Amino acid sequence: MRLLCSWMCRAHCHRVIKLSGTLDVVAPEKELVENVHGVREDFLEVAAKLRDKVLAADHVKDPIFASDSPPTVYFIGKMLWSKGLGSLMELLKYAEESADLNVKVDMYGSGPDQGAATAKAKSLELDMPFHGPVDHVELGSTHKVSASSLLPDFLFGFT
Repeated sequence: MRLLCSWMCRAHCHRVIKLSGTLDVVAPEKELVENVHGVREDFLEVAAKLRDKVLAADHVKDPIFASDSPPTVYFIGKMLWSKGLGSLMELLKYAEESADLNVKVDMYGSGPDQGAATAKAKSLELDMPFHGPVDHVELGSTHKVSASSLLPDFLFGFT
């Protein structure tokens, strides 16, 4: 199927515009990764509120955005093993065992592998609650940074 997709894209497409660099490569010479829809106004509003909050004098006491806030991680995306859920879980377990580093990972999204992922997280005894689908903009006031550019195989951020 992959070969067929690659052949069809090469034969019938001038340009393949992908919304994410994590998608399969079908015609590398024709592919571009672009945000074709721009940025929603909601994200700009959240960013402006966050800027005001961080610049405020009392931000030092903020439970999320203070410099000494405890780190947490979030994953947002379709719950598929191909998104790297298994690797994320194995890395978290390794961090717990080798460095005594316990990190809570808030999982947002849904998908066909959600049940199996929940079961694996429980069997590994990871602090990984599954919250279901959520709009990205809702996480802007609850997490510091989206680190998708730092770890391109995962869509998660640190707080």
